[in-house]
Amino acid sequence: MSLVKQRAGEARRLLADEVFQSVIREIRDDATTFFLNANCDMDEIADAHMRVRATQIILDALQARLDAEAVQNKKDQHRAND
Repeated sequence: MSLVKQRAGEARRLLADEVFQSVIREIRDDATTFFLNANCDMDEIADAHMRVRATQIILDALQARLDAEAVQNKKDQHRAND
């Protein structure tokens, strides 16, 4: 198995994991309360924004692994047709 496929498989399993999804959702929901609370100061809002961005960076990295696999599959399919 290629490294690309292995990494995509790992990402797929993680994205399908209910605990992982629950943690991501919990981090985002907790951060959202700061955005909606008019009594929060700028430092709290900045920290909440950082947490939301961090979760998105993680999800983007996992998606990049899936995208790399899709590109690899297209290349392999194209080579098979030659």
